[in-house]
Amino acid sequence: MLAGLMAAGLLGMTALAQSGTAAGPQSDRMPLLMPDDFSELHLVAWRVEPGTLDPSNPLVEGEMPWDSGGVGIHGSVFHDPISGKWRAYLVCTTPEEPSNDWPEPWSSEQGRKRRLCLYESVDGIRWTRPELSQVSFGDHKTTNILFRLDQGTSAYSSILTDPSDQAAPYKMYLLRERSLEGDPPAGVSGYYFYQSLDGYKWELAGGPVKDPMKGDLAFFYHLKPDEYVAYYRLAGQPQPGDHLPLYENAARRSIYRATSTDGKKWIKDESMILTADELDHRDTQYQELVPISVPGGYLATVTMYHPLSQTQDVRIAASHDGSHWWFPDRRPVLGNAPLGDYGGGMIWQSQNLIVQSGRLYMYYGASEGTHRQVSDSLAPSKTVAYLQTVIDGSGHFLPFNTALCRAYWQFDRLYALISSAGGPTVGVAATKSQELGGQQLWVNIVTRPAKKSSISGFDEGYLQVELLDANDKPLPGFSRQDCIQLKGDHHSLKVKWAGGDRAPKEATKAKFYLKRVFLYGFQFKG
Repeated sequence: MLAGLMAAGLLGMTALAQSGTAAGPQSDRMPLLMPDDFSELHLVAWRVEPGTLDPSNPLVEGEMPWDSGGVGIHGSVFHDPISGKWRAYLVCTTPEEPSNDWPEPWSSEQGRKRRLCLYESVDGIRWTRPELSQVSFGDHKTTNILFRLDQGTSAYSSILTDPSDQAAPYKMYLLRERSLEGDPPAGVSGYYFYQSLDGYKWELAGGPVKDPMKGDLAFFYHLKPDEYVAYYRLAGQPQPGDHLPLYENAARRSIYRATSTDGKKWIKDESMILTADELDHRDTQYQELVPISVPGGYLATVTMYHPLSQTQDVRIAASHDGSHWWFPDRRPVLGNAPLGDYGGGMIWQSQNLIVQSGRLYMYYGASEGTHRQVSDSLAPSKTVAYLQTVIDGSGHFLPFNTALCRAYWQFDRLYALISSAGGPTVGVAATKSQELGGQQLWVNIVTRPAKKSSISGFDEGYLQVELLDANDKPLPGFSRQDCIQLKGDHHSLKVKWAGGDRAPKEATKAKFYLKRVFLYGFQFKG
């Protein structure tokens, strides 16, 4: 049944909305800046920009009996092109306190009581709970809960919208797992497919999705009429050099990619795996990858899990093809707040990155606490003895007390090429050979101000560019000395030389000289 519904409903898509599409190429930014743009990189490094926390955070806090234990993880947030509203399909949980049924902080049952709830907004900031009648809770006859718990828990919703499908314009992949009160629709945990006329009432249309996801964490995207992509996480066997704390039960969490032509039969992309390597800390694990299409390829925010501290933060990655990913830096672009603040423990991304008014927004569930208990206040010998008495070797995580938050970046300034030494030391980067004749060069830069000195303009940052011929010789009128020093804050600034602002026909390379400047991008235009 799933194949027929998807063939009729999904493959006929002609107008894809932002939800579930990884968005389309954005024209308000320059192409990806990648190491393979260059034939020479000397005394340069990569700078990543930290995200800015929205001043309205937290956007949604739990206040109802079914969501006051946490709201915001494992969901999909997007601006709905059909209803005109912002919608958030998020996991919510009931509050939980230790009791006689919870003798140690490793036995939380909150994970078995996860429900999918819908929140709506007119601006993406102020959210409400629609009153729906399909699922009640206690004395509440109307709630914003979408599925009954006796059909299994709900997590990791991926929403795909198709305004051209008048019968069922909303599609959803949803992870259903066994709960204390019953089983998923077919008695098997996994990703099921649903469809809806209005985004409120959902009908089961098939599933579960077969391998390679195996029911673990995944987000699904419909990039083209015949191209579906899923980025998913699986745990693996520990490798030599890995460090797995005693209180951690899963090793080598890694991100994989699968593709499909119909949304039903999936093939593992053997060329892609994001897993810990020699540049990562010994306990690093990979959780979620959320992509967005940009000129030249894809950007992605990647959720990183740190078992030693039981926390999660976020990195930035870039790729030309969606399979082979590169990290400008291994440091987080969205780090953890102090414990007890939202985001102090874990950051769980939603399905979509959203571009609005020149900003890239990331919605996420931010937890106040850690994934599992960390008892490092005891002496090491006592800690080991204590942990050995309480660990059950399974899903012994703490309650996820979360709220919905968001952070943002300037969409065309997520990372930059800089001088690795800083100060007066000039870094050099030469592009690969290509025909540049007749084109103009535009750059996206920010330069550092002059140092505090009695000398005006002392050590002020600048960028200079020279054009080279096929023998790597500077062209007359287009050498470094012929280039006007570029300074200031410019998202798109044209480079000029004494010889003009268009490359001569002999030009094959551009050589950048960077002094206290951040180069976020460049582009040759005809």
